[in-house]
Amino acid sequence: MEDDCFKKGAEVEVSFEDEGFRGSWYTATVIRTVSKKNNKIFVEFHNLKADDRGRKPLREFVNIILVRPVPPREPRRSFKLSEEVDAFHNDGWWEGIVTAVLDDSRFSVFFRSSREQIDFRDSDLRLHREWVYGNWVPPLEEQPPSY
Repeated sequence: MEDDCFKKGAEVEVSFEDEGFRGSWYTATVIRTVSKKNNKIFVEFHNLKADDRGRKPLREFVNIILVRPVPPREPRRSFKLSEEVDAFHNDGWWEGIVTAVLDDSRFSVFFRSSREQIDFRDSDLRLHREWVYGNWVPPLEEQPPSY
């Protein structure tokens, strides 16, 4: 089942272990599936570029343990104080915590990794989730049926 998540053409997110990138996830498309020999997958990033002019998308082999499917998002989610979120910032999704609920669907988010606090619109936030043994934690909340 997990192999289906990483088949050619699948959208995924990739994390990096490099200093300054911990706690961030970048969207990519699978170009080549998992190599049994080295446990790596070949991806093309959506927002990261290979050259300074920003014309050519970055393509890299990455270890499969740093790859996950794109997390689900609830439509029209309202975030609460102290809730763990991912915020879209600097071309990727960064783990943070809501430190203030502001007017006009805006939220202040603190990032432990960079010690920064930045304000975001709700459309640039999602509930923070972990990919654990092929399941999202916490799971997607059930939506009540619309009549």
